[in-house]
Formats: sequence, C-alpha cells, structure tokens
Amino acid sequence: MTPEAIVTGLGVLFGGGTIAAIVQAVVSHKKGVRDADVARDQTAIAGFKDLAEELRKEVDRLKQAREEDRARLDRIEEQIKTERNTKWAAIQHIRNLYAWIAQHIRDVDPPPVPHDLAAHVIIPSRKDPAP
Repeated sequence: MTPEAIVTGLGVLFGGGTIAAIVQAVVSHKKGVRDADVARDQTAIAGFKDLAEELRKEVDRLKQAREEDRARLDRIEEQIKTERNTKWAAIQHIRNLYAWIAQHIRDVDPPPVPHDLAAHVIIPSRKDPAP
C-alpha cells in the first residue's frame, strides 16, 4: 500500500463516518443488551414480589389456623380437666356411699361396683370398722 492509499483509506474511514457508525453500533448493542438485562431483572423482581406476597398470605393463614387450633386445644384441655375433676368427685362420693351402706344397712349387700370403677372403688367388708 502506498501512502496515498493509506491516507485515502483513513480519509474514507474518518470522513465517511464509518468509525462513528461502528462506535454507535457498539454503544447501541451494549445499550440494547443492558436494556434487555434490566427488563429481565425487573420481570424477575416482579415475580419474586408476587411470590413473596403469596407466601406472606400463606404464612398469615397458617398463623390464624395455629391460633384457632391452640384455642381449640385449650378448650379441650379445660373440658378434660373438668371431666377428670367430676370423675374423681363421683368416685369419692361412691366410696362414701358404699361405706355408709356397709355401716348403716347391715343385712343388705350393696350393688356390685361397675367393672369400669372396680379399680377405684373398694367395697368395705362388714367386718371392717366404719371409717
């Protein structure tokens, strides 16, 4: 290449805007890639926000269900406590009645203790002194 051809080539490159066009193409390409990345990131962020909202609602629902279950368990425990207290009061009363029958009605046998209560109620014998 002759120096004149080099100068002509440089003149065409710089004078015709070829370099400017190449630089503009690179910048535009990078901007396009960056804009696409930003759009993709914004879509992903929106998806994560939607997912986070769904999860928050599910956690709130589970908390409410747990509170309802806790209240239900508290009611059941209170009922069990009441039933247990009533059962033992009844067993003590039955014991007292059998003792009273054994002490006051000598010639009549008291009715047998139901099988479910046999472990809790002992019928005093006629020979045992009254309590």
